[in-house]
Amino acid sequence: MRRAILAFALAVAASGCGAGIWGNPPSGDPATCLAIFERYDRAVWTYPPNTVGSEDNPAPILMPAVARQARLLNQNGCITQPSDLDGLPALAKELAGFRPTDSGAAIPPTALHLGIVPGIPDERRATVFFRGLGYRSRGIGAPTLGRRLYIGPFVSQGALDEAIGIARRAGFVAPFPAPHTQF
Repeated sequence: MRRAILAFALAVAASGCGAGIWGNPPSGDPATCLAIFERYDRAVWTYPPNTVGSEDNPAPILMPAVARQARLLNQNGCITQPSDLDGLPALAKELAGFRPTDSGAAIPPTALHLGIVPGIPDERRATVFFRGLGYRSRGIGAPTLGRRLYIGPFVSQGALDEAIGIARRAGFVAPFPAPHTQF
């Protein structure tokens, strides 16, 4: 029986299906990730996380609708992994002297959702990078997933589009405008 289980595990690992178990999942498809993020946001707005436990050690309780979308974000490679951000120092050098500029049509103040990173060290790396380019940034917790990162607010379409391009080059799979998030 043990040999059968071991053989199955090795077959799964060799096929790449076990990436979420034994390593980082592959970077996700941006269109798929955008759709899942939309459903995740809708679920979080409908069913905000509750916490139980002590004040010193709260534990989030997620409703099934939120947990399902969080699992899909993970399974589809939509979470920005630490290795995805390894190019930030080189990109910062390439963009030295860059400052955001407004161009194009005026838009209501809009934040840009960069993505979700697994933890605070990754949030710090991304924050240092984007603030170094002149963007304001903000991070909030995403229960069971890590930290959600935002930059902005943007008041022109050109500046928003430029920031989306930089976010993609920085390693974020599916950055998108988040009009319901305020700074």
